[in-house]
Amino acid sequence: MDILKNLKAEVKFLFYGTSHYLGLDVHDPGQYGPFKHNTTITVEPGIYIPEGSPCDPKWWKIAVRIEDDILITKDDWENLSASSPRSSEAIEKMMAEESIFNQLQRVNIDR
Repeated sequence: MDILKNLKAEVKFLFYGTSHYLGLDVHDPGQYGPFKHNTTITVEPGIYIPEGSPCDPKWWKIAVRIEDDILITKDDWENLSASSPRSSEAIEKMMAEESIFNQLQRVNIDR
């Protein structure tokens, strides 16, 4: 199920790169070159299809971006965000729960 018949045209819907370093800053400049252990990067493909795009209108106004945070270890890698909700149902369930930050705020107010 291709969105466009010409795959080269799809690149216009991929506005962002698919990865960046994570460190002291959200978009840490990192050490560009071969990965070293204890480096953390994102893997975050995204697609954004504005209204009026040259594809079936059913795809218009769709925006999807999925991010994983990956720790490069000495011999492998670890997905630090593996336990994040992935389905719309799981995300809605999490959004309905009370935030842990509300609980922490109450603790600080009560002190």
